[in-house]
Amino acid sequence: MLLTMGSVTCPMTAAADPALKRLHAEFRDRVAFVTLYVREAHPGDRYPQPDRLDRKMDHARDLKARDELPWPVAVDDLDGTLHRMLDPKPNAAYLMGRDGRVGFRVLWSDDREPILRAALENVLSGRSLAGEHQGRVVPMLRGVAEMDRMLTLSGPTARRDVRKAAPPMYAMARVMGLMKHRREDVTT
Repeated sequence: MLLTMGSVTCPMTAAADPALKRLHAEFRDRVAFVTLYVREAHPGDRYPQPDRLDRKMDHARDLKARDELPWPVAVDDLDGTLHRMLDPKPNAAYLMGRDGRVGFRVLWSDDREPILRAALENVLSGRSLAGEHQGRVVPMLRGVAEMDRMLTLSGPTARRDVRKAAPPMYAMARVMGLMKHRREDVTT
């Protein structure tokens, strides 16, 4: 099973979707894909941090629908027990064997599709797999490219919070968001 963590307002989740969908199309008949909905990365007016399980389930349904995920989205409990037991990074991915043991972990599920593909192929071929990959630069850039869109989705409070807490990242996200928007306008 490939278990990924995600939430509606997580830019890393949005950035990971295209690669995960390609991997799912390639491996879906041999590997179960599951996203575990965890806490909101950037809670705001439209997507506050869930304080009830039914609200958390609504957010998970919104994530599945918005991103058109072809695999199940499970929901962690309100305290994030499973997420915290594994590692409370907002968008890690875990490749688990039939025995439930984690054989491979990537810090960010949008980190280099070939790394996850190789890990999946190794497991399926029966080779022992143990380890992790902790790339940071590439996944962070992909996430920042999605951040402006996620902050818009979440609402003004999320935008204000990121602007106050991390002004350089906020500025970079705004610039990348405007560039992406301009590129989309040119192609349509």
